[in-house]
Amino acid sequence: MSSIEVYGLAIGANLAYSTASMIFAIYAKRFSSMWINQVKAFIAFLAFLVAMVVTKQMVFVSTSTWTLLALSGLSGLCIGDLFLFRAFTTLGPARSLVIYSFQPLLLGIYGYFFLGQFFTLNQTLAVICMMICIFIFMLERNKTTGAWDLRSFIWAFVGIGLDAFGVMLTRQAYESNPSLETFQVNVIRCMGALIGFLLIKPNSYVTAARDIWSLRKREMTLVIVASIGGCFLSLTLYLAALKYAHVGTLTAIAITGPVWVSLLECLYYRRWPNPYLIGAFAFFLTGFYLMVIA
Repeated sequence: MSSIEVYGLAIGANLAYSTASMIFAIYAKRFSSMWINQVKAFIAFLAFLVAMVVTKQMVFVSTSTWTLLALSGLSGLCIGDLFLFRAFTTLGPARSLVIYSFQPLLLGIYGYFFLGQFFTLNQTLAVICMMICIFIFMLERNKTTGAWDLRSFIWAFVGIGLDAFGVMLTRQAYESNPSLETFQVNVIRCMGALIGFLLIKPNSYVTAARDIWSLRKREMTLVIVASIGGCFLSLTLYLAALKYAHVGTLTAIAITGPVWVSLLECLYYRRWPNPYLIGAFAFFLTGFYLMVIA
């Protein structure tokens, strides 16, 4: 698979997740971050299970590999998303997702020590360009509200850190068993997340089921579509890319999320992009170009 194809999959994954995050933010405010995370993980689990059975993409999974994947889901899809969605309710999805710019640093360190992956000059410059975006958005936040709102950024950073740890565990599972298929990997990861929610609050599933049946048909459809797009589709594309990509530069593409959501917000509120968004988008295009030619 060429680098352009790999990064194309990663961009598709981030666009799917970031679009759905706008809906996730609405229901995290209405109910709770745990509620929307449980619903999202459960719907995605069913979708992955059906896809795995239909495509017959199943291989033998050792206990150690299963444990890695389950812990990956617990770290990223359960605990990490709880922190991230909490940030959604205060910062909004666009400004929360900018913290993804720090993932290249975390995963680049992991790739260097455990996978023997090195950064070329172009890849290093690309990561720097992506990370500059976060400072642009933080400056915008300070200019708009008069405060940095560090607590919400810390929530988002903790969520992204746990998500990065989950990605490391998943990549390690791929390294130990290259024949792993994407749907099967995600079934196990979602199981790990669902077990985590059960351990955190055993009766939460009863509450979530009651609340979702109380939704109007249109709202229920919206939640289901967002869960399929933001979890099933995005994870399918992302883990397909993760199997082949340089982990540091792959996660640098995550900056497409906040840029895309910011553009959607401009369309929704019928306002022109401000200079901060234009500047962030310019750095993103530069960084992406550097990654493609690396």
